[in-house]
Amino acid sequence: MKMLGILGLLILSATSFLACSGGEGSSGSDNTPPASSLDVTPSISACGGFLAGSEGAKIPPSPDPATYCEAERLLWNYDAETRTLGLLDARIQLNCCGRHSIAVAVEEGVHVVTQTDAPEKLEDGSEARCGCMCVFDYAADVAPVESSTISMRILRNVTDQDPAITLVWEGMVDLTAGSGEVVLSTASAEPWCSDKVP
Repeated sequence: MKMLGILGLLILSATSFLACSGGEGSSGSDNTPPASSLDVTPSISACGGFLAGSEGAKIPPSPDPATYCEAERLLWNYDAETRTLGLLDARIQLNCCGRHSIAVAVEEGVHVVTQTDAPEKLEDGSEARCGCMCVFDYAADVAPVESSTISMRILRNVTDQDPAITLVWEGMVDLTAGSGEVVLSTASAEPWCSDKVP
């Protein structure tokens, strides 16, 4: 009987040790909260932006043709009912030959938008660029976005430049306004954008 009691204590101790050292109740440094999960629907224009193509952005923010070439702008709108944030970075100047993508993630409470531009891949596996520049629009539909005011950072990753990643803009976006725009750059887009002026 005494032996059964000792055996029971040993089993209980071993179970407690396992629970504390690697089980679900672990409180060590490896137990970090899960990354925020966002549903991101990207939409990236061809050379010339959405205004030049037959298809527009898949999301509501739309650049004004009359002012498109004047500045690079971040346009946004927010649907509180669906908790969806629509983003459009209009008139980004990049090399005409590139592979483009956009990602949005929450990092330490900041909505980080990463716009990637990588050289074209050739059939032999090498990478190439063109001898001209184009304007592109990067857009994304992001949900769920919960807060009324969010902190946002826009990064541009041109993979064959040094440094590859540059900060485009960082600031607060008040979603209670419903929509808005931020001027990101007023650098001239001539001659790559002059045909956009009506």
